[in-house]
Amino acid sequence: MSSSSSALNEELQCAICLDVFTDPVSTPCGHNFCKTCLNECWKNTQNCSCPFCKETFSKRPDLKINTTLRELVQHFKMKFNLGKSEVLCDICDERKQKAVKSCLMCQSSYCETHLEPHQRVPRLKKHKLMDAAENLEDYICQKHERPLELFCRDDQTCVCLSCTEGDHKTHITVPIEDESVEKKNQLVKTQTDVQQMIQDRMKKIQDIQHSVEMRKRNTEEEKSHSVEEFTALIRSIERCQTEVVEMLEEKQKAAEKQAEDLIKELEQEITELKRRNSELEQISHTEDHLHLLQIDPSLYSPINSKNWTEISINTHVSMDTLNRALTRLKDTLHQKLGQTGKCLVDLQKKNTIKI
Repeated sequence: MSSSSSALNEELQCAICLDVFTDPVSTPCGHNFCKTCLNECWKNTQNCSCPFCKETFSKRPDLKINTTLRELVQHFKMKFNLGKSEVLCDICDERKQKAVKSCLMCQSSYCETHLEPHQRVPRLKKHKLMDAAENLEDYICQKHERPLELFCRDDQTCVCLSCTEGDHKTHITVPIEDESVEKKNQLVKTQTDVQQMIQDRMKKIQDIQHSVEMRKRNTEEEKSHSVEEFTALIRSIERCQTEVVEMLEEKQKAAEKQAEDLIKELEQEITELKRRNSELEQISHTEDHLHLLQIDPSLYSPINSKNWTEISINTHVSMDTLNRALTRLKDTLHQKLGQTGKCLVDLQKKNTIKI
């Protein structure tokens, strides 16, 4: 873990248990603690004080979960792979045991021992149990205080049975388990598409790199050919020879720059796709149906990106540039030879006169 994440980890630690907050609550003096830890400190005491600064409160504060801090802690755990915090039994008095189930009707989590009445008592056997989870209030309809058991496809939201008798009476509703399975299938398909896009772009990078190498090899061959042609010319046209080589090199640099820009853009897309693939991978393994249905809908949407099918690097060096240069060189050579011939004729005439 980096120094910055370590510092953040310390800021999000409970001063009592020295672990990352679980259901953080704030005291009137502004300090934060785990709800369970603070209740344990104030157990069997009449004078409640802050465990950190020792400030004493005239009456026992009504502890409310700091939802903003709780969301920050959850985000921190997810970002730095700290995993989901262990859900503890709400009934255990002394050493809290790990909860195995949560009851939406009772709004409590139970270890194997305290879950026994729900498996034996007829009235409790009708309660809706789920895998142990934190924040059980998120699984309850805030309007009717009943478990969120259905998903409204018209409004794309979770509802309770009472909701289907009111605002959602004419809407299409299905059990959240069924909708969760369908959403998970969509996630798997989207994840498959993303993985394929990653492979396609990695293949495109290889193709571009290969094209650049071929272009470079062909350029070197043409440079060598041009040098062989130009060495047969007289020294007066060496400057033109250099210009041709420079033109070829400039075009090669332009091709390499184009390839560099394309590769950079592809790598950026791959980074984004890998990030999305990681999110999809994490979400696709969750067993929390409600959380799965409440994630950003854009994760189910197709990926909009550039069509790379027709984009490529030209591997061939055009002969037009060389041909035009050779024509110009030949013209120059003819001109030079003409001038030389004229000079020879003039010299011959002069010598003849002398003779």
